[in-house]
Amino acid sequence: MEAGAVQAGAVEVITQAQRYFFEANGYLVVENALSPAELARVRAACDAAEALWRAEPDRRGVRRWDLEQVIAIMEYEPLFVDMMEHPRIFPMVRELLGPDVMILDHDYFITPAGATIHRGWHYDENFPQVYHPRSRLMVKVFYVLQDIPWNGGGTVILPGSHSFPPGPLPNPDTPEEMPNGVRMCLPAGSAYLMAGRTFHCVGNNLSEFPRRLLIYTYGHKWMKIWDGYEPSESVLAQARTPIRRQLLGMTDPYGPNAGAM
Repeated sequence: MEAGAVQAGAVEVITQAQRYFFEANGYLVVENALSPAELARVRAACDAAEALWRAEPDRRGVRRWDLEQVIAIMEYEPLFVDMMEHPRIFPMVRELLGPDVMILDHDYFITPAGATIHRGWHYDENFPQVYHPRSRLMVKVFYVLQDIPWNGGGTVILPGSHSFPPGPLPNPDTPEEMPNGVRMCLPAGSAYLMAGRTFHCVGNNLSEFPRRLLIYTYGHKWMKIWDGYEPSESVLAQARTPIRRQLLGMTDPYGPNAGAM
């Protein structure tokens, strides 16, 4: 079993062991986060979204030999809006971030077979001149949609780096050569959560298969949804509950928080 991995069960909130691991390491793996039926539905929806994205090159995204990114995946299918509140994973995010949680971005990532990454280590929570080591501003959720083998380009994470002080960190030319790095080589249906300041990098995909991930980034409702991810009217029309309205940025940033699901 992957270090820090836990079996998803009936309990919807994060356990003490899960919370301790996340606080110490800056990430957490949840095995079997998606049931086989859920995984099949999500894969089918992603395949349809990808086909539409490829057929219409004007649609926003990243189209490189080493990375393909379908931006704002919730705009493609209501299922992706529902995934924002996944009943196993979202309660964990809410516990880690607090009741003022809001979505910041959402994408479908494909790392093509043969893609190599050089000196790509970074963290996503980059606010120059702002350093609050005991504050958590972002949590990212990655849903693994296809088995990621050892050499399949899985995210490499540097445990504990979310608590490092500001300053330069090692950035080896080959991501997997980072001392103490942990590869997210996981089976389809797994999920992993990562703090916004955790140092990480996409691995080299030396396998014969693409790496496919559905990614949601959560922050606080007083933050601004990232440019290009502002929900369309069709997505906003799906905000039928107070928590979903809050997640989509439709509520007062400094007003009362929506209750739990």
